[in-house]
Amino acid sequence: MEPDRSDLRREPRFPIKTGATVEVQKRGEIINATTINISGCGVLLQFEIPTHLAVGDPVVCEFAVTHETDKPLPCWGVGDVVRVDGCRVAVDFKAGGLAPLDSEADGVERCEPTPGAK
Repeated sequence: MEPDRSDLRREPRFPIKTGATVEVQKRGEIINATTINISGCGVLLQFEIPTHLAVGDPVVCEFAVTHETDKPLPCWGVGDVVRVDGCRVAVDFKAGGLAPLDSEADGVERCEPTPGAK
């Protein structure tokens, strides 16, 4: 799978459509979404209905990502909402991981966070 290089980004975005759960940290609310594209430093999400998310909201995202590419993509990311456009929300990651968040409980060593800070 080739990344989308149509614009200049810190990392290439991959047009991967997969399930996502988004935890809004300040409210503890969990919302389901679908990814539109994802990279090591961010994600564009599609929600079924407009959300109450706002620019600056801290979120934790988990993804059902299969590693179909030669570049590792995150299974989870912690970041801030940077754009809200109707049902689409862009998140800029501050950190992320290549193993599921619950992997420590399963005895699997978690990868070091991937920096994605500005």
